[in-house]
Amino acid sequence: MKDPLEKWWERLQFTLLFLALTVFIHGLFGWFNSWLRVEDPYKVPEGRAAKVFQSGQGNDPSGSPGDRLRLFFWYGE
Repeated sequence: MKDPLEKWWERLQFTLLFLALTVFIHGLFGWFNSWLRVEDPYKVPEGRAAKVFQSGQGNDPSGSPGDRLRLFFWYGE
């Protein structure tokens, strides 16, 4: 049979590990959310502006799959 102090120590370790992982996952989701968020959708575009809604095959060599996925999450299309 385990000592009651040993049981409490194991519970404390589990709780601290759970809290540490929760804070880590929260930070990861916060970073992902800030990566996806459009900072100012109404600002004047700078540099080479491109239309978001384009018709065609969608095989633009300058657009990466990551950029297309990001636009998908931003606009839901």
